Amino acid sequence: MKVLIGLPAYNEAAGITHLFNSIASYREVSRYNIQVLLVDDGSSDNTAKIVSTYAQDHGYVTLVRHHGNKGLGEAVKTILRYALENLKDDDVLVTMDADNTHSPLLIESMIETLNSRDLDLVVASRFTSGGYEIGLKTLRKLFSRGARCFFKLFFRIRNLNDYSSGYRAYRVRIIRKAQERWKELITTNGFDCMAEIAAKFSRMGVKAGEVPLILHYQQKEGASKMQVSKTVRGYFALLAKVR
Repeated sequence: MKVLIGLPAYNEAAGITHLFNSIASYREVSRYNIQVLLVDDGSSDNTAKIVSTYAQDHGYVTLVRHHGNKGLGEAVKTILRYALENLKDDDVLVTMDADNTHSPLLIESMIETLNSRDLDLVVASRFTSGGYEIGLKTLRKLFSRGARCFFKLFFRIRNLNDYSSGYRAYRVRIIRKAQERWKELITTNGFDCMAEIAAKFSRMGVKAGEVPLILHYQQKEGASKMQVSKTVRGYFALLAKVR
């Protein structure tokens, strides 16, 4: 079974080497065939150069570059397209942030949960037993908890609590099935794209589960790129988009 780690990145030069070193350490102990795809979304710093140099020495790393900053949604769409073209239905796509706030070591537990319970989706969750956040400001905590309530009310998925987490393990077949149903699985280019995927999955009866995530936000290099008000508007727009 192949596991592809998909990393959407924009101006992550400060922390990307730390993340790649962590992934390399994880590959050494993993039982799976781990590959890495980084989509550079038009970074204006040295992200693409660093990744390109790293890929030359590590054959499991692939770099795809966008010409210009198109937004997180477009980067995730590129990752999904690559997965559908290069992976089999029983393979696994793992998406995670490229800012060094997610530990790759959690992937093994995510895949084990996916396999042992025959699930379609496993999310690394701050809101399940054992999960919490370190270094996150109060406003962002309130926002993420408000998002949780919103999605559990309108787009409920059994056994899922963290709808906005980008750290996920998908069975590729469920992405293919969703793409066939929705044609455009992602229609936004903002941070609400991950929630849009979950909202559409809620209409498909997907089997989901969670593993606890300890979010190390204090390890993030640079300022957050998420615009809270824009993301909130995107969440409410899903009420009309997803029937």
